[in-house]
Amino acid sequence: MRLSLWNLLFLCLAVVSSPALAYAGPTKVLVSVGDLKENYSLRWRKDTCAMIHAIANQVSDAAVNITCRSFDTQNFLDKSLMQLKDDNSYHLRIMRDQKDTVDVDVTNWQRHHETDFTNLRWKFKKDSNNNVTQNEAFAKAMANFFVFASNEESFKAGLLVNGAAESEQIEYDQKNGIFLDKSTRTILSIDQAYSIYEGESERKKNYLRTGIELGVMLSSGMALYYKNLAYNKQDFDYSLGDGIKKKFNGEAILFDDNDKFANYGHVFAGVLYYQTARSNGFNSLESFLVSFASSAVWEFMEYHEVFSLNDQIMTPIGGYVIGEASYQISCALLAKGTTMGKIVGYGINPGLALNHAIDKMQTGDKYASQPDCKKPRWSDISMYIGLEKNQKPFEAAKDNTYVLGMNAEVVNIANYNKPGKESQLVYDTAMVKALLEKNGGDGLGDLKIIAQVTMAAYNKKNLELDSQGQLRGYDLILGIGSGTTWHDRGGPKKSDTEDFYGTINILGATARANIFYKGVNIQAEFGFYGDFAMVKSWALNDFQGNGGSLEEQFGVVRKRGYYWGLGTTTLAALSAERGRIKAGYEMQMSSATDIKDRHRNQEDATNPADFKDSFVSHRVYVKFRITQNLSFQLSQEMIVRQGSVNGQESPKGTEHRTMGTLVYLF
Repeated sequence: MRLSLWNLLFLCLAVVSSPALAYAGPTKVLVSVGDLKENYSLRWRKDTCAMIHAIANQVSDAAVNITCRSFDTQNFLDKSLMQLKDDNSYHLRIMRDQKDTVDVDVTNWQRHHETDFTNLRWKFKKDSNNNVTQNEAFAKAMANFFVFASNEESFKAGLLVNGAAESEQIEYDQKNGIFLDKSTRTILSIDQAYSIYEGESERKKNYLRTGIELGVMLSSGMALYYKNLAYNKQDFDYSLGDGIKKKFNGEAILFDDNDKFANYGHVFAGVLYYQTARSNGFNSLESFLVSFASSAVWEFMEYHEVFSLNDQIMTPIGGYVIGEASYQISCALLAKGTTMGKIVGYGINPGLALNHAIDKMQTGDKYASQPDCKKPRWSDISMYIGLEKNQKPFEAAKDNTYVLGMNAEVVNIANYNKPGKESQLVYDTAMVKALLEKNGGDGLGDLKIIAQVTMAAYNKKNLELDSQGQLRGYDLILGIGSGTTWHDRGGPKKSDTEDFYGTINILGATARANIFYKGVNIQAEFGFYGDFAMVKSWALNDFQGNGGSLEEQFGVVRKRGYYWGLGTTTLAALSAERGRIKAGYEMQMSSATDIKDRHRNQEDATNPADFKDSFVSHRVYVKFRITQNLSFQLSQEMIVRQGSVNGQESPKGTEHRTMGTLVYLF
């Protein structure tokens, strides 16, 4: 395959005659050439590489770095390919078959936006009846590709200039040649403006499928509800007409007295409602409203029971926090393209798996109903397994058991932790964090869940590369959001050793700062929230031991031994990482006071007590990276519980946990 001088001259004139396009920096392209016709002959492959170099240098008005290599078509595995991925923007693969047909495909290895192409593909055949030869067709296609690759930012700018007039969030200042945020009047980079403009496109909401899936869930839930009628009947307070009437006039809007596992189930139901809407094209706010409405519908379907205040807090807000965190984590895992990433990503978000499968079958694009999911995200997602030794305050001997968990952080801000100087507002989920941890203790074992969603944030950064090629500067996020924390650390249900402290962090402020200096990354995080809490009081056993009676308390304390409360939670973390070593500290500090009003059967409380509780945990860890994806982590955690009844404090209970885990990074 050879390109004549006249062909090259024609291509050069075509580019020169087109408008000049600005270029942001060098483009790196990896070219892999294979030959099925003469696999061990290098001549055709060398000629092809020479042609690619000639075309790229002639048509590109900016530097293009080409790495051209041969690959053995007889060897199915191309082990060196993925090692070159991080150093190149595009991969151009060229292969000739036995019939001299040339197959060419281009993969975009560093997509920034959902509208950037993923793959391009051509097939060039020899045809004596065609006026354009195989070589000429190949050369024109390659010339078009290199014009685009070397001027990608300019093409995007051209699209934005034409489309800004239709945008509600950005505008183009023709006099100064810049893009502006309409609300803040701040200058936007092309990447920022393109990301905002792209995000304005309407999602393809699938209302019908959402309704069907929610209907199936609610109907199935109601079938299970009446299947367990003997158990649920104990909560019946109203007939059909009486129940509906009192829910509308507010008389039946009360805190219920279900057991803790029923409340766990309501949070899980909220997650399913939320994930159903989110995976059908709804944004985070819309999905929250769908979850809230679904929960309200369920409360009216349970016409025999009270309209539960605690359920209307735990189901939609808990469902939003865990549902949005799992959505962002799933999308980040799917973007990695690995089998394990897909298994875990779809495993924690079955609604996304179902709708992706349906959309793939119907349209060929699994992201058809949720294009947000394929946008690029910064992520740090890992799973771990190991051994734990803990000493609980109510046990004489230390317990040795296994521990397993998942820890994830996803930042949904363009160019996060990349060089640049930016200041921007992010309106739809800037960041999520989630920790799920379980050990093999008594019964179901101990459970720890912490999830945070920063729903909107201000991001400011000033990062550059120093003389060593390492980041230097800061990346700051200040936002508002919600969260949830659950710690089930005790023994069997309603036993003296049962201990759980759960919170729905309704709303609060969050902050995250990354500081880079001389190869060290220091990361600090802080969150403060107002809580709705479900707490088994640490002072309850002492209260009963001193003659206190549960029969004189509000319904949920009398019947289940825990209370509904209001309080606050502070979450903080600090870490430093250099090379293979990372050390850090994590803290949670929560406090709650019981709620006295609007309880089911409140009139039966003849001598209600005042309950107050606190939960404090401190965790330090050291992590050593063994390979790119595998690390060993050693951590020590201390948990302090304290409670009081009527101002009389109980002794503190302190638990110590030591863990050694192997950590797999996705």
